[in-house]
Amino acid sequence: MLSDPIIATLEKIVSLHDGIAEPAGEHILNVLLTENIASLLSLPEEVTFTTIADVPQSVFVTYHSEVLNKLSELLAVKGLISALGVKIDGHLKNTGFEKILLERLAPQNGLIRFLDAKPEITRYILCNVAYTANASEKRIGLVSFIINEITGVTPVEIGDALFWESDRISVEHQETPLAMTIEDLLRLIEHQSAILIGKSLDNWQAKLTRARARDEERLKDYYNTISDSIRNKIELKKLIGDEQDKELARIEATNRELERKLLDIQERYAMSVEASLHSAMIIHLPTVHIQCELQRKKVKRTVTAVWNPFTKILEPLRCELSGEPVYNFYLDDKSAKIISPTVWIK
Repeated sequence: MLSDPIIATLEKIVSLHDGIAEPAGEHILNVLLTENIASLLSLPEEVTFTTIADVPQSVFVTYHSEVLNKLSELLAVKGLISALGVKIDGHLKNTGFEKILLERLAPQNGLIRFLDAKPEITRYILCNVAYTANASEKRIGLVSFIINEITGVTPVEIGDALFWESDRISVEHQETPLAMTIEDLLRLIEHQSAILIGKSLDNWQAKLTRARARDEERLKDYYNTISDSIRNKIELKKLIGDEQDKELARIEATNRELERKLLDIQERYAMSVEASLHSAMIIHLPTVHIQCELQRKKVKRTVTAVWNPFTKILEPLRCELSGEPVYNFYLDDKSAKIISPTVWIK
């Protein structure tokens, strides 16, 4: 994963718009743009972007550069939803799932029992969420993640499922309803987007916090020095009565000015973030659905676990309180609801 947020964002935007992006280090991205995107950016179709200044024959990009601002216009085009299927060559594993299930999923206070396993199509929803963050400057970005429609787990990996374009096929019966409600899906997208966007802005947020603390300290030192000077004056001149009240009023006015300045600083370094779903792709993958029974005391329920042949792993289930993926979990007494250890301990 690229650590340079500008290069990472450029790579995703270019790839989303049918271009080819190939990193050549942490701060350099070689790109082949489509004709229309190259025209929009007023650049040749083959170009190198960089965030360091001494790379010859390259386009230097910062958060204030025109290139990034123009690309942000592409992120404003929303609502692009597509679907594709992926075929699998060769034999799809059809045995041994009981062992895999019992080795991988482990209820800590209940039982799990294998019921059945059969090949089924699982839909994975690839979400691309664009965001704009504003503080002392403006930053744009894009986060992507995949949701397993059956388990609701996100983020999940789908291995090399999209690696070969020749394996991609058109999808029939796209009108099949989603396994979850659209409200639940939107909540998942919102929740996961907030986590990933927060992580992508962590370094910047930390930088803003340090800058705010530095400015606040300088401000307090300056105004406290003024207040101390006034107090010294009162003491040295042994002021009393109206003269003392006058100086004390000056201290109060100084403190009010300090509070006002501190609020200004907090506002200056506060970060606001707006995000929206830019596009989504529904990927239909051949998988194996494993039916299993969870039991907590006398309460039983059946859930579906998914084995993905492209990753060759049994995917985790989802904590029904926090949403985090889990292999080890607890079951509640009322409905055998899946609860992660971190939530259960609290």
